[in-house]
Amino acid sequence: MSSKIYVLDGALLECNQGFIPAKLLVTENQKVKIQGKFKATDMDVQVPQTFGQCKLKPTSGGYLPCIPGLQRWTKTTKTSTLGGSKKFLYEDSECMCATGGKVTIMQPMQINTAGSVQEQFKNIAMVIPGAMLGNDKAPKVIESYWMDEAGKKKVDEIKYGEKASIFVMTENMDPGKTVKITASEKNEKEIDGKKKKMIYSGTVQPDGTAKLELLETDKDWNKTAKKT
Repeated sequence: MSSKIYVLDGALLECNQGFIPAKLLVTENQKVKIQGKFKATDMDVQVPQTFGQCKLKPTSGGYLPCIPGLQRWTKTTKTSTLGGSKKFLYEDSECMCATGGKVTIMQPMQINTAGSVQEQFKNIAMVIPGAMLGNDKAPKVIESYWMDEAGKKKVDEIKYGEKASIFVMTENMDPGKTVKITASEKNEKEIDGKKKKMIYSGTVQPDGTAKLELLETDKDWNKTAKKT
């Protein structure tokens, strides 16, 4: 079984009482992204372009224009939340319009959840018990990124002597739980000339994120001890 696909900003929606698809505008989440787009939550109900005309508003001259009144989404994530209250949408999430139409997801915008996770973690081994790709109910890490020492911006790499923090986005993990990951260098090189793997841990926050302990590189990152 493959992991479920998340709904992202710009996802294409369909209303069974409308005539044309419309894009979802994510406004309730400005923090968590996948593939460069913000993840949609159950409180994201903005559809600026509308579904055209509404079949529930017939007149002698045709149907009246659609005025979207999306209600809170259902069939969302259960434990992975944003801010402790907002839940993320899956490709099979749905909601009702205040007028009476049923709104579903035509195109969630995420290309492939499992593929994305594998790409993100090709050099990181997850050590959460039961965290296996493809198991929807298992605790897992679905996104990772580095932040600079001040925690203000993401970084793609760190140089010798610099500091950075690893942040991860978890799923199916309750706030307060500890998440651990094992990091290793490419080509199995030793870290600081001593270890091939290092374990980092952090506490899961209400929004599902966890800041792992600070990593500081050393100038002798890949040097090995000389034999005497």
